[in-house]
Amino acid sequence: MIDYIKGKLVSKKTAGMVIEAGGIGYSINATLGTIENTGETGSETMIPVHLHIKDNPFAVMLYGFRDENERECFRQIISVSGIGPKTALSILSAINYNELIEMIAKGNYHPLTTISGVGKKTAERLAVELKDKIGKIESDVTSSSVNTGKFGELGKASEVIQALMALGYNRIEADKMVKTISSRSDFMDMPVETIVREILRGK
Repeated sequence: MIDYIKGKLVSKKTAGMVIEAGGIGYSINATLGTIENTGETGSETMIPVHLHIKDNPFAVMLYGFRDENERECFRQIISVSGIGPKTALSILSAINYNELIEMIAKGNYHPLTTISGVGKKTAERLAVELKDKIGKIESDVTSSSVNTGKFGELGKASEVIQALMALGYNRIEADKMVKTISSRSDFMDMPVETIVREILRGK
């Protein structure tokens, strides 16, 4: 089992990053918060990871997190029947895990239904099955908000579409999502991470 990866940050995009360690470049899917908090390209970094093996079709994927608590939260989410890594990553990209822990502890699952791929039944099942488990994860309610990265405005819509496709949405779904939010007056002023988060929240 791979617990963490430590090495040089080769590149990072809205939905993941590449870290070189021991002469090997590891492609890692990550939450938006993880990407935002990772250092600059070329710097040394270390992140906790989760190795996910899919049987059919066979695939090995790495998921990275900003700390062990976020990773544990991810693992608890994918332990719920019917919820896979793609949905779990979307949830933790749209909602900080501290907020998620508080919501589930209070039985408030309604905000989850605004996230793409999470319907009412899935949100209810998530809240019920995690009620007793998720409270064990340390919640840092005093954590400060992260600074979003800066992205050029040129090709903004294309960057958002690519980010959504990297999260598992097909081109048609991504185009439709971007078309809806691109009409907003502040679209060009928002960082790509913020736009993706807004889309995942269903705003």
